[in-house]
Amino acid sequence: MLASPNLKIPGKYFAIARCFRHDVIDTTHLADFFQTEGIIVEKGLTLKHLIGLLKLFAEEFAGAKEVKVVPGYFPFTEPSAGLYAKHPQMGWIELGGSGIFRPEMTKPFGIEVPVLAWGIGIDRIAMFKLGLTDIRELFSHNLQTLRVGGKE
Repeated sequence: MLASPNLKIPGKYFAIARCFRHDVIDTTHLADFFQTEGIIVEKGLTLKHLIGLLKLFAEEFAGAKEVKVVPGYFPFTEPSAGLYAKHPQMGWIELGGSGIFRPEMTKPFGIEVPVLAWGIGIDRIAMFKLGLTDIRELFSHNLQTLRVGGKE
């Protein structure tokens, strides 16, 4: 979107993407997953705006009661941050990564204002909403699990 002639400043852009990664499969990781990603392009945006947006996502979409944003590293953003929410049974789970695009990423496209960016795992949000303790249950053949998230 940053390279698109349709980019408007200020602007908000969102997408849902299927992602693939080489990872060890466990209760919170799959080799493929879905994420909601977005960028906001506007003069005057700061890390404080990004943190507020991330907390809003975790509270509204995951229904998380406890949320924290911690420093992180992603090669295309600086500063970068990770979004974590406390799962009722599993403790702290990473929901996604974020940051403000580095100027060398945006200036070649003629963008001279800050660009907030994030990717939040939809599958992990579903774990909160459905009360699951294993992300693999999202792909279960057990209809009871799929209908009510494993809750009796």
